[in-house]
Amino acid sequence: MTKFTLAKAASIVAFLTIVSKILGFIRETSLAAVFGATADTDAYLLAQTIPYLLFATVSYALTTTFIPVYSHVREAQGKEAGFRFVNNVVWTVLGVAVLFVLAGETLAEQLVAIVAPGLERNTAVLTEYLSRILFPMMIFQLLSGVVTGVLNAEGEFGIPTAAGLVQNVSIIVSILAFGPRHGIQAVAVGTLVGAGLALLAKLPALFRTGFRLRVHLDLRDPSLRRMVILMLPAFLGAGANQINTLVDRMLASGLPEGRVAALNYAKRLMQLAPGVLGASIATVVYPTLAKLAARRDWTRFNDALVRSLSLIHFWLAPVAIGVLVLREPLVRVVYERGAFDAAATSETAWALLFFSLGIALFTMRDLVSRAFFTMQDTKTPLVVGVVTVVINVALNLLLVGPLEQGGLALATVIATTAGFVIGLIGLRRKVPEHLRLGGLFSSISRTLLASLIMGLVVAPVYQQWLTLITVGHTTLDELFRILLAAAIGAVVYFAAAWVFRVRELREAANFGWGLVKAVARRSARS
Repeated sequence: MTKFTLAKAASIVAFLTIVSKILGFIRETSLAAVFGATADTDAYLLAQTIPYLLFATVSYALTTTFIPVYSHVREAQGKEAGFRFVNNVVWTVLGVAVLFVLAGETLAEQLVAIVAPGLERNTAVLTEYLSRILFPMMIFQLLSGVVTGVLNAEGEFGIPTAAGLVQNVSIIVSILAFGPRHGIQAVAVGTLVGAGLALLAKLPALFRTGFRLRVHLDLRDPSLRRMVILMLPAFLGAGANQINTLVDRMLASGLPEGRVAALNYAKRLMQLAPGVLGASIATVVYPTLAKLAARRDWTRFNDALVRSLSLIHFWLAPVAIGVLVLREPLVRVVYERGAFDAAATSETAWALLFFSLGIALFTMRDLVSRAFFTMQDTKTPLVVGVVTVVINVALNLLLVGPLEQGGLALATVIATTAGFVIGLIGLRRKVPEHLRLGGLFSSISRTLLASLIMGLVVAPVYQQWLTLITVGHTTLDELFRILLAAAIGAVVYFAAAWVFRVRELREAANFGWGLVKAVARRSARS
């Protein structure tokens, strides 16, 4: 994939992700406005955690190992053999998902006690009830993961991203239309329905590839067995990563009421930029890395990986500094309304302060892990995942006392940084032609310096100058100040990047131009 093609494809995914994220924030702000940072919100978020931990673990292992194996089958045996393999995976995954759901429904009470041992009795009972509503969601989500893998391998990235729109709309409707009258359980039902609708939204694109669903289950298929063998360490590695989330919420459940919600709201806000810019680049480049690894074209593999990591850091480093500087007004604009008061804003901003430090690193670490999967090495990410869990748990226990939810966020960032560095060292040893890390570190240092200069300008501009020329106190006034500060920051950052001769500046221009064209095309159609 050329630099221009990468930028073009990533910009399309970014545009669709922006729309999805906007709906996601409407979802979060609606939840905050209707239910606030209360015990009901804690129960819903914790109930989501239980099936999500299982789904995220299995889905991550499934999609990251499915694409290399499917691509190999399709290249070696033909299109029909590839679709036969897909059918085999679909029926196998369906059986596994049903077993997970049955286990979750049966052991809901015990799982809640493990995930959130510090809950009061009434909240624990509500969490158990909501988790039973949400468990069937795993069937839709795991099948959706298979469909996404096929579409990405076939070069289709937009439809899987756009499917999230349907799920978010379902949840928003359940919050606003049914939440006030029927309570938090209506939101759980809306979440379940949304997962099913998201799967249905992807099926037309799947069928356009020529795939047809047929009953085919062969557990002795060598390709399926190969995928399962690769999945086992990937599953354990992803599970190790999810333990970090589990431990965070376990410890947060022992803090004063609303801290689980504050941690969640901060994490959602922090994930916006990585989910739009970083994930779009990682999603597009992953199938390319898989093909290059299969061809053993290590020169182009190295170039694509280093270029992608550098581009991710170029976009997300200034975002991290901007979020750090503007964290409290950001939380106010996004969340502070209805039941979400100034105290909740303060608690959420405290966690966001520390989460912001890892905005670029979260996506960069994930891409490094995926690079191992393209080489059908799932053991190394497992080892790295276990090490990061140990670091995260130790730091959680050390920091939760003095920093509360902020300590949990800081522990996550430090553990993520360690995982990225360890993974990069392992990858450099793994690749036959060593990664040229000098260029990566040069790019990171230059973009980080440009970002710090931007932060030093934006902080006083916002706190002193912008508050003087825009004296209003409404949400729109605050939003205007944030957007103006962001515009000033962007000018400073790009100017500093030009002065420091950051090589990603030209590729970023292609990315931005592709995003503008995607928005223009969508506007013209509407």
